[in-house]
Amino acid sequence: MRKIKKFSSKKQSDLKNKNSELATLFFFLGFVLSVYIFIVPYKSGILGKAFFTVIFGTFGTASYILPLIFLQRFVIMCDRDHNKFKKKYYFIWSLICFISCSILFESMRFIFAFKIHGGWIGNNLYPFFKDFLDVWPSFVVVLIVSAFFFINFLRIFINFLGRNFFISPKNVTSSKEKKSKNIICGDKNKIQKNIIENTKHELVKPNIISKQDKQEKKKKIAQPIIVNQEKIPCKNFNYTLPYTDLLKNDFNENFETNKAELLAKAELLRITLSDFGINAKVKDIIPGPLVTRYDLILSPGVRIQAVSNIIDNISLAMRSASIRVVNIPEKAVVGIEVPNSSNLVVGLRGILEESAFKNSKSLLTLALGKTTEGLGYIVNLTSMPHLLIAGATGSGKSIGVHTIILSILYKARPDEVKFVLIDPKHVEMSVYKDIPHIYNPCVRAIEADIITNSKEASEVLKKLVLVMNERYAKFAKNGVRNIEDYNNKMFEIFEKKEFYIVVIIDELADLMLLVQKEIEDSIQRLSQMARAVGIHLILATQRPSVNVITGVIKANLPARLSFQMTSKVDSRVILDMIGAERLMGKGDMLFLPPGESRPVRLQGAYVSLNETEKIVSFVKEQNFPRMYEPMVVEVVGKESFNANELKWGKDLISALKLIKKRKRVSQDLLKANFGSSARATNLLSILETEGFIAKPEGTNKWQIDYGRIEEYLEDNRKLEKYSE
Repeated sequence: MRKIKKFSSKKQSDLKNKNSELATLFFFLGFVLSVYIFIVPYKSGILGKAFFTVIFGTFGTASYILPLIFLQRFVIMCDRDHNKFKKKYYFIWSLICFISCSILFESMRFIFAFKIHGGWIGNNLYPFFKDFLDVWPSFVVVLIVSAFFFINFLRIFINFLGRNFFISPKNVTSSKEKKSKNIICGDKNKIQKNIIENTKHELVKPNIISKQDKQEKKKKIAQPIIVNQEKIPCKNFNYTLPYTDLLKNDFNENFETNKAELLAKAELLRITLSDFGINAKVKDIIPGPLVTRYDLILSPGVRIQAVSNIIDNISLAMRSASIRVVNIPEKAVVGIEVPNSSNLVVGLRGILEESAFKNSKSLLTLALGKTTEGLGYIVNLTSMPHLLIAGATGSGKSIGVHTIILSILYKARPDEVKFVLIDPKHVEMSVYKDIPHIYNPCVRAIEADIITNSKEASEVLKKLVLVMNERYAKFAKNGVRNIEDYNNKMFEIFEKKEFYIVVIIDELADLMLLVQKEIEDSIQRLSQMARAVGIHLILATQRPSVNVITGVIKANLPARLSFQMTSKVDSRVILDMIGAERLMGKGDMLFLPPGESRPVRLQGAYVSLNETEKIVSFVKEQNFPRMYEPMVVEVVGKESFNANELKWGKDLISALKLIKKRKRVSQDLLKANFGSSARATNLLSILETEGFIAKPEGTNKWQIDYGRIEEYLEDNRKLEKYSE
């Protein structure tokens, strides 16, 4: 079908060109023949005499203007690039000039008795003017109108004559543009050479942002990124923050750009847009570690959507996938982000050694990566105050989480910031198992570990809500509004400070699958109120569906970090806009700061497992004591954490007693005793998960493990008494 459409459109264009050529030939022959007929009418034959008689009888002496009209039409038809509407407009102008001259000659014959006349047109139209305006006023009006139209007729004629029969710069440039367009079909290397040669002396070269320009810009924007937060020293225990020597050198120290290749791609981009009727000029070329951004200035009247609609065609012409269009209002340009032919890895060390990170007084300073311009991007978690991360498998999400943890380890002591690490996959965060920053409000400090069980994670989040409430009561008692004011006051009176708590969940989807109601309620309360007491959430998932990232969670987590997504739907869930599906993976991400309407594209910093182990070993070797503040001990209580006791309560105990008594189990039985189908389904799921009942393959009957039920009831006598 596409081939048929292309063939038909080509056929139509060929037909239009042939009709235009025939019209041009007709007007040229009309000019030659009319000149001959009006000069020697008696030698023009029967047809010539008849033509002369009809024209002269209709327009009178004004008929001698007809050869000029034919000549004007011939010159206009020779101009292929001119607007067709204006060609019709000029024809109407010529016709009015022809008629007005006929009326003028008729009035001159009537007033001055000249031996001229206006033919049938002048004889019928002049009496109307004479009766309406009288003799002399009508003559003056007709003279002015005729002179006006005749002068404009000559101006148009001379203008077109000069444009088509004399050399003009526009014709030269347009012909060379056509040559450059034909070059595109050739080899890639020849394309770049020919484009550079053709545009070397004609077009203004775009500005390529150099390394020095980036350094100057880095100094200007480094300070506004950081939100100051006073860091209060602690002299109870000696602790040394990790050194950047533990990390590898930045991979982009010797990063250089091929200017000839960038200029060739910029010109290829401009030509591609012009092929689709979009006039644009490349203003700046900003090379980065992963992509190069070409800033375009669009011609007046060109919509940004016109560029976005042909993004696939631009990708095909540029021989590159994952091209992205971004609007940059502060520069009044449209950015086209094109992936580089060779990608460079961004190291964490280079960002940590920047002055913006070193001079930051915030304990929760995060080094996310580098922008498309190659500048380090530093943010403050306390100003977000929570972060939502999503990314498909292999997009770099887990490395991004490690980068966040290591950034905090480079800024904060164990008694200043603590982590609640929830890792349902068991393997992502095991490297941080023994660091003194680990925190679990349900156990003593020496027993704190990485949380891998979903039900235990639910209880930890519930306990954090209690910690939040306890801290609010303490802050109100001391007359302070937030944790910064409280720590400042405690430092002045030499009392113990409160530490920040950063909750990091590596896979939220797994928790929402098993214990959605409890997890969602705890996250909602913490995200709404925990900022002032120093509790911050970082939630990560590789499945950003509406069942995982619910409306309640999204409403309270305005800061979003999206790695590569598999579809536009997932991109809309995490960012409320499309774009993440066009990322390249391997750390390529979009960060949407709170309060901003458009995300920032970043290349995430890469940290290897070997580097992470070196930093963790450096922290553990200092033997910093693992201890909590007294307030947390009061919240937890003296008894150790019993997950089963806290999870299910009297419903599970009652269900087990019912099964033991009836010697069977079914949803109808549980529904009859607990009064709700949803409640019965939930109890069945819990019983199966904990191994009390099982349904072998090929059967539809539950098998009951009475021995496990007896053992559980024996171990939970306290709950049995409570349920009775």
